[in-house]
Amino acid sequence: MKILISALTLTLVLYSCNQGQETNAVTKSDSTEAIEAVAPSKESAAVPDAAAKDEYDQIPMVQEQPGASSANSDRRNNMFEQIKFRGKGSEERRLGVQLASKGDMKGAIEQFTKSIEVFERNPDAYFYRGKAKWDLKDFNGADEDFSNAILIRPFQAPYYYYRGQMRLDQLKYPEALSDFESTIKFAPDYTDAINYKGVVLAKTNMHQEAIAVYDDAIAKQPGHALAYYNKGTSLAALKKFNEADDMFTRSLNINPEYAQAYVNRGNCRFMLERFNDAADDYSKAIARKVNNADAFYNRAFAYQRTGKQKEACEDWKTAQQLGHKNAENMLEKYCK
Repeated sequence: MKILISALTLTLVLYSCNQGQETNAVTKSDSTEAIEAVAPSKESAAVPDAAAKDEYDQIPMVQEQPGASSANSDRRNNMFEQIKFRGKGSEERRLGVQLASKGDMKGAIEQFTKSIEVFERNPDAYFYRGKAKWDLKDFNGADEDFSNAILIRPFQAPYYYYRGQMRLDQLKYPEALSDFESTIKFAPDYTDAINYKGVVLAKTNMHQEAIAVYDDAIAKQPGHALAYYNKGTSLAALKKFNEADDMFTRSLNINPEYAQAYVNRGNCRFMLERFNDAADDYSKAIARKVNNADAFYNRAFAYQRTGKQKEACEDWKTAQQLGHKNAENMLEKYCK
């Protein structure tokens, strides 16, 4: 989703849990860490039969917030406190989740394995272990564990949701789309799954279809900042910059600390030749994330277009120091 304009490449990146890929002016996605288990919002969806209430864990469904990576530790602890561990091997699973919340994935895997040894047919132990293996980049092992959890308990939405996120991380778009659709089937009101379905569609350049999906998420949850943000990226990819600007603004009205949204709105305003407004947005992004190389790099172009060559060169120098791979070329070309 690159938009080329003269010397500047603007890339509007969909936010997702996986790491974003850096390009010329990529806005880098945040990533979530450790075990962040989610479950259907309705207990009937999470627990399809009465016996399951005593046999399986009850895991809270947690909506993601854009730009919240700095608070991951608190969020993990909150989720850990909300999980209701039940049945055989529950103490091992409890300790495993606690270790994972502290970043000790290997220790967590050991505990989840012990839980499986206590009760081989408990799907939650496989699910938790799969998430921990994914965090350790053991994709094959994680996929096997997620799939085992689904085989044992095929109606549990979070199993599909996290396997879908992992497959999105691996660029396995058809498989990820199928998993998010299964999540929605078993948890139709879980708007994060709807949002990620849109992300997959956008990744495959099906932006009109993605926009319709984001609209569905927004209709169910009008305060879903990520859905507005992602809709903006798809609108920008379709060169509908005014509409994209509006979506980024709506996202920021919900979460004014979301640095990526300022960068992407700045990109749109640059494309609309609103260079002062673009520079202002990049500055807001920098104020919220001081090491944002892309914001410095892009702001340099906005400064250049408004005759502030000295400031532009200073920004390219800063972007270079922060590791932006194209800033050195701009310094060579414009700042000798």
